[in-house]
Amino acid sequence: MRRPSGSQNRFLSGAAGLLALCLLFCSCQRGREDPVIIWSDRAELASCVELFNATHDIKAVLVYKDSVSRSLPPARDEVPPDLVIGPWLKTSAIKKNFSPVEKFFSQNKLPKQIFYTNMLAYGSSGGTQYLLPVSFNLPAVVFGEENAGYITDSHILTLDKIWEADAKFSSVDDKGVYQKMGFAPSWDEDFLYFAAKARGAAFMESGSTFSYDRDALISAVNYLQNWTLSNHTSSAAEQDFKFSYLYKPESEWLSEGRSLFTYMNSREFYAINGEGDSDLVFRWVSNGSGIPVEDDMVCMGLYKRARNPNKAEVFIEWFFREDTQKAMLERSRNMALDTKEFGIAGGFSSIESVNTSLFPAFYHELLGNMPPEEQLVLPEILPSRFGIFKEKIIIPFLVENCQAEPAPPAEEGTAPEAGMQEKAHKSLDDYIADWSRQAF
Repeated sequence: MRRPSGSQNRFLSGAAGLLALCLLFCSCQRGREDPVIIWSDRAELASCVELFNATHDIKAVLVYKDSVSRSLPPARDEVPPDLVIGPWLKTSAIKKNFSPVEKFFSQNKLPKQIFYTNMLAYGSSGGTQYLLPVSFNLPAVVFGEENAGYITDSHILTLDKIWEADAKFSSVDDKGVYQKMGFAPSWDEDFLYFAAKARGAAFMESGSTFSYDRDALISAVNYLQNWTLSNHTSSAAEQDFKFSYLYKPESEWLSEGRSLFTYMNSREFYAINGEGDSDLVFRWVSNGSGIPVEDDMVCMGLYKRARNPNKAEVFIEWFFREDTQKAMLERSRNMALDTKEFGIAGGFSSIESVNTSLFPAFYHELLGNMPPEEQLVLPEILPSRFGIFKEKIIIPFLVENCQAEPAPPAEEGTAPEAGMQEKAHKSLDDYIADWSRQAF
């Protein structure tokens, strides 16, 4: 199920923030030359920039970019950024786009130990630190408290455990029509992608597109097809149930008891759950060895051609203080916006103590429920266009190939065929080739 929640809300909040920041930019230009220019696709940072400007003589201006990673390098007549904050920044062009930030550690401006070690390593290349991790999100399945009896695990579920709980929950009437269905993979395109990644598809940057593990991807497709056939008869039955019962917002149809789970990440969960003011609860989803961090992990980089690197460094030092992030969380709560924003730049903080000590005061379900660092699995190095590749190539491939229908009944006098009905589908390589022809 693709949820429009994020894009529309982020656009509205971003537009409001940009209007305020445009006015601020004009005043900065009149009062102080050369504010720190920050490029980001995270509209939530508007509040953060306002907080910085209220407490510093140096001023900052946020410039919203719909896809900040693909906005580099700037256009010839465009004012270049000093700082870039967003996802998909760790690419083969990392050294071309960003200046090293090693001196923050060597000069004790930032202690290394405040960060998750593996996230800090994600921002390095060749042993040199180029990016600082900002925030991240985790995958989860969400359910109503009244159905907690179907879930035996307190914190984390594997794909197999979700499959098992779905099988226990799903039921048909005397005509074979599903009256309850726990969770169907075909309901949510993002879940299909998660399952492919969790089963070892290993998408990563390769040339102008991406590479992947073909055998693992085929195994993931077979796994998802077998899930459908085992628990729900067919993909058609899953879609019929979705059309009949799951047309309301997730929080409503979960409470109605027709289904058990919905899939979403931590940012999406808190967009509908606020600070824990509903009867919805969640479990993190594991790939069997850990909890995969969402691909769009947010990082911060000092642009290589920054005009104000020294001023930008002041912002960096301020941003990664624990008291600053506490003030950002408090400001977000006290502003009482119509749109609920989660955490730091839309996710968990890259500073572990902020998540373990501060977040539970704002998001009560996280008390004792924040995974330790050793359980977090970082994304592969992905191309700056990976958001497009996922939407235009990988998801269509999975939607088509994960369809499962039982084999047709055998004709009289012949032995029945086992397994599912086979259909000829395009391979992922075919999808990549088709996209490349259209794009280039």
